[in-house]
Amino acid sequence: MQRKFDDFLKEVESNTYRYTDVNTAANKLVDEGHPDHEAVNNKREEVNNAWHRLSTLTTTRREGLFGAQQVQRFNRDTDELLSWIAEKETNLSSDDFGRDLNNVQALQRKHEGTERDLEALKGKMDKLERDADQLGHQYPDRRDQIDSKLQEAQQRWADLLRQAQRRKEDLNRSYNLHRFLADYRELSDWVKGMKALISANELAKDVAGAEALLESHQEHKGEIDARADSFAQTAEAGQKLLDDGVRESSDVRNYMNQLAEEKASLDNLWEERRILYEQCMDLQLFYRDTDQAETWMNKQEAFLANDDLGDSLDSVESLLKNHQNFEKSLAAQEEKIHALDEFATKLIEGQHYAANEVAKRREALLARRQQLMNKARDRNDRLKESYNLQAFDRDCDEMLGWINEKLKTAKDESYLDPTNIRGKLQKHQNFEQELRANRNRLDEIQGNGQSLINNAHFAQDHIQVC
Repeated sequence: MQRKFDDFLKEVESNTYRYTDVNTAANKLVDEGHPDHEAVNNKREEVNNAWHRLSTLTTTRREGLFGAQQVQRFNRDTDELLSWIAEKETNLSSDDFGRDLNNVQALQRKHEGTERDLEALKGKMDKLERDADQLGHQYPDRRDQIDSKLQEAQQRWADLLRQAQRRKEDLNRSYNLHRFLADYRELSDWVKGMKALISANELAKDVAGAEALLESHQEHKGEIDARADSFAQTAEAGQKLLDDGVRESSDVRNYMNQLAEEKASLDNLWEERRILYEQCMDLQLFYRDTDQAETWMNKQEAFLANDDLGDSLDSVESLLKNHQNFEKSLAAQEEKIHALDEFATKLIEGQHYAANEVAKRREALLARRQQLMNKARDRNDRLKESYNLQAFDRDCDEMLGWINEKLKTAKDESYLDPTNIRGKLQKHQNFEQELRANRNRLDEIQGNGQSLINNAHFAQDHIQVC
């Protein structure tokens, strides 16, 4: 149609010169006073009117064809946009939301590309709406047709946007699901590895090993605490999936429960091993302290194994002094033994895993301690007996010396000489008085000796002879 009209316009334009020639000739004839100038004017007027009607019709036709062309271009642009929308609808209608995390992420990147394409289509849609508004004002008679076409495009565009939003949300839910599953598997594997690591250590054999074991175990606690946020975030992600009502809600709930149970099991295992390692530390401390106590008692027993009871009063006094110092040391050690006893009681009452061994060690230590105390007491008694013996022998020796000295006086025969009888008599009275004065001393020595014999003194035969 447009081509035919273009050919017609060319034909009109090519005949414009004839219209001009007719007017020029008419004007000349009229100016020259042609006798039929009225007929010429009439004919010229007829030609001008016909040419004017032709020009008006041509213009109207041109405008009509131009408007039709504009509308057709609008329809073409709309159909092209609808074609693009249909293409995107096909892409967005896929029910593939990913089989794993990497696949979902690839689909999300692809969807982001689709959304960028939609941004470009949005510009075309905006232009289409502006064109429709402009054409509607220019060609009111075609407004209904234009509006109908525009509404179809707008409806399809709105449907496409909703479809894109739904797919984006579905992909996000799929991502959240697979992210949750990946985090679940990672944390579950980590829990298994951490359990194996925590359970791998053997109990220490000394204090330094027990300290290292506890330090290493505390480092494991730091690792567990560092993962607390990951467990919390995974639980929150699972709850969000449940709130969103994903199809896999039952599986998600089971995984959440399993993960919570595994975390609780790990915490319980760590706590159990902490108690075990602390008990191991307590046991090694107890062993160390009991070994030190036994080493100390070995030295004390060696001291008490000395059978030397002294052979003089001075030597016995020296031995007694040494023994008193020994008993002070023994008393000072008593506090440590008492602390060990209380420590052992605490371990036993605390259900220590080596409670039986601790009880045996405590009993042996206390028994040995008691034996040491008994030996110390026995040696103290024997040293006191030795002191009493040496004091008795000293008193006996002094008394014998005094008696032997007095025997000399008693055997003196100077009394046979009658001279100075009074003086000799006075001297003898003094002698008898001295004998009577020392009688108590002799009785005391005899009493002491008898007391020693009665108390089963280890040297009672010797005392009896004295």
